[in-house]
Formats: sequence, structure tokens, C-alpha cells
Amino acid sequence: MLNRDLLIVRLKQPFVDWINEADPYPDSSHITLESANEDSSVFLIHEFASEEFESWLESCYQPLFDNILGEWYTDPALWPQDRTLKLFKAWCALEVHSMVLDYVDEPLIDDDL
Repeated sequence: MLNRDLLIVRLKQPFVDWINEADPYPDSSHITLESANEDSSVFLIHEFASEEFESWLESCYQPLFDNILGEWYTDPALWPQDRTLKLFKAWCALEVHSMVLDYVDEPLIDDDL
């Protein structure tokens, strides 16, 4: 069992609408809500975060939001200018799980080290 909680971020329709409107390649295929959520973003977060989730989210939403926006368009000039917590909640459905089990019999490796 890991000393982390799991946060799954699923996109809502307003996020998908932005993806399609901000697309720098207007001839590319149209993204649907279903296709956008085929492989949702998942984050390991502090294990106490689920207990005080709203407080935690208020202090930590910005890097999460930026990361998810960057998964779609790496150019921040295409991102919404006013990236508030209210916008993040309007664009993303958040699901927290407090039990994270590691069933792999190998050490965790941090690619950034």
C-alpha cells in the first residue's frame, strides 16, 4: 500500500469545447468527450489530501490544471488566460481514492532522478 492518494481527472464538455476551439490545426479531427477521456490523467497526491480535499485543491490546482492543459497544447498562449479554481472545477471532474495498492514486485522508479 502506498502512502499516497490517487486523483483521477476527467474532462467535462467545456474543456473538450476549448480543445476543439483552440486547435491550431483547424483541419484536424474533432475531439469528443468520450475520446478525450479514454486515457484520463491520474496523479498520486498527498495521502491526507482526500481528508481535506477542498483546502488541498485550492492550494494545488494550478500545476494540475497547467499539466492537463499542456497535455493537449504545449503552447501556453493557447491556454485560457484566467485559470481559476472555479474554471478548473467547471472543466474537470475530480475523483479521489484513498487506497492505492502497488501489486508490482519491483521497485518504483522516478524517471526524473
